[in-house]
Amino acid sequence: MEISKAIEKAREFILIRRDNMGLWADFRSRNHRESIDWVSSYVGLSLLRAGASLADLELTAESMSKRQNESGGWGYNKETSAPDADSTAFSIQFLSRFGYKAEIEKAKRFLLQHQRDNGGFGTYLAELIRLDYKERIPVDTPLDGWCSAIPEVTAIALQALPDNERAIEYMKQSQNEGGFWRSYWYNSDIYATVQVIKSLQDNKYEEKIKKAQEWLAGQKPEMSFYLALLVRGIRNNTKYTDKTDSGISNLLNLQKEDGGWESHPILRVPSFSNLRPWEDSSRWREDISDQNRIFTTATCLETIFDYKEHTLHRLGIAS
Repeated sequence: MEISKAIEKAREFILIRRDNMGLWADFRSRNHRESIDWVSSYVGLSLLRAGASLADLELTAESMSKRQNESGGWGYNKETSAPDADSTAFSIQFLSRFGYKAEIEKAKRFLLQHQRDNGGFGTYLAELIRLDYKERIPVDTPLDGWCSAIPEVTAIALQALPDNERAIEYMKQSQNEGGFWRSYWYNSDIYATVQVIKSLQDNKYEEKIKKAQEWLAGQKPEMSFYLALLVRGIRNNTKYTDKTDSGISNLLNLQKEDGGWESHPILRVPSFSNLRPWEDSSRWREDISDQNRIFTTATCLETIFDYKEHTLHRLGIAS
């Protein structure tokens, strides 16, 4: 499919799936229903990065501002789950395009409560998790897994708080010898690695990024979601131009007739105390897919739009 047409169809796929409040829902779970707040901020941000206008998303922004928790954050779903660092950081980035200064300042204060002694950010605050799950968590159950610092959440927090030097230092120290960063909530390290690359690019850590890109270039993801992220992670390195081009070609071939991409179980849900889910198989529930295909499609859209803009810029053609 021609890339401009693919972008147009993907945008349409996403926009027509909003509800009457301008919000999206995906990742249906047993206890928390579908995610609204996290998904809407992620998808809205992807649309903006893929050329959507502020006018297209004003209703989404207004609705998201009203769904801010009293603590200052956003979560999986305001009605059924505690606010978390990841959702809050995405919401900060999205709403910052529209103003909402008071809401954003309150959100930043909440987000900073998740920064740990090592500089990294944890996903949840323990007291909010215990309140959320009430009798479902025995008092003596450790919550280290869900509350300790992890790379992917730190990376998203750093994108919302770009001058946080302690978070930058954590990112530098937590890179694996192989060049990647470990994903906690996703079942591929591609997610964490690409988010960290994005968070460090403006801080000019070229050697760390090049090492991560070398690792990415050796991966062969079968899911569109991870393929799109991989392409985005290596796109600005001319060493991998051929792999980037072939990745985009594959994404275009995988786009469905309705404009979306196929979804797969990508969201991992470790048990509360599980610190190393890539080694420890204990889970709170099975991996979850974005059954409405909105989250995956937004990710693919952002990647192919970025590729198109970069290609036009390289050729000296105005978009």
